[in-house]
Amino acid sequence: MTGPLAPTPTIDLLRAAAELCGPVAQRLFAVLAEDYPASLERRPGQLLRAADASAADLDGLLAAAGVASMDDLRLLAAREVGLRLAEPDLRFTSREPRSEPRERSALRRMITAEEDNLRRTLADLQANGALEVAAAALLRARRRWVLGDLKSAGYATLLTSDLTSSMRDVFLVQPATGAAVNAISDAHADDALVVFSFRNYSGLTVDVAREFHALGASVIALTDSYTSPVCSFASHVLAVDTRSESPHHSPTAVAAAAHVLAALAAAGAKGAARRSRRRAEVFRSLGSYGLGRPASDADPGTLGSDGDASGPAAPAAGSPGEPGSPLRA
Repeated sequence: MTGPLAPTPTIDLLRAAAELCGPVAQRLFAVLAEDYPASLERRPGQLLRAADASAADLDGLLAAAGVASMDDLRLLAAREVGLRLAEPDLRFTSREPRSEPRERSALRRMITAEEDNLRRTLADLQANGALEVAAAALLRARRRWVLGDLKSAGYATLLTSDLTSSMRDVFLVQPATGAAVNAISDAHADDALVVFSFRNYSGLTVDVAREFHALGASVIALTDSYTSPVCSFASHVLAVDTRSESPHHSPTAVAAAAHVLAALAAAGAKGAARRSRRRAEVFRSLGSYGLGRPASDADPGTLGSDGDASGPAAPAAGSPGEPGSPLRA
């Protein structure tokens, strides 16, 4: 496309919005107006770097101009000038030494792959009933243990946070031999263990699952294949699609499946709503919840989200009543 075109109603709206929003928005407008509408063919990230601005600044400018998104802005501009604007080039170059120029990954392809993972995983788990059966096993359990090693330790912490917001007797087993021994020693046949096991499969996770299985406890495995080592000892297998365009397995569907599992268990947990309200009250009284806003504005329904994660540390493995055991509501 050659040279900037004459001002249009949309560019005038953007100019007025930038004047209202301040210096950063004015820098953004200057970058957009420099070769408008050709500037809209650039990636949003390129525009932000050129203007030394943030995504929030761009969203604020668009909102002030009454435009929903960059895609909408591109459509408006195309209609006004009667030209077809090319989609932004979303390619990026990998710094992986083995990568060839032709192997450049596309951001859009990565996002599409993550969306496909999520949709496929949740659809399969709903179709085969695995989530409902696993949630029922958690509800029946006397105590619930959660374990994840390596990268999966983060998934285990998230699930523990979600479960403790609605249930008692939830224990996060730290991925260490001593904590695993304590958990196995204290476990009972009426307990349930949730494990996360993905490539490369942790030997500690498989060993703990084997010991819980030998006790007669229910073992719920979130894993990437029905042939993974932990499946030999699992009562319930939640198969999660972790394929990724990057060298690392995708966490998107893993986190979603764990969240849905916790939500289903909470839906059937007696006293879950009362426990959630009580936890919100305690967090507020300790000053660690609803930071920066009046206590009356805090939303008890957000327990188990980021606000919960910033609260007390997740419980470590141990017997109820011993140090390291979770608080009882």
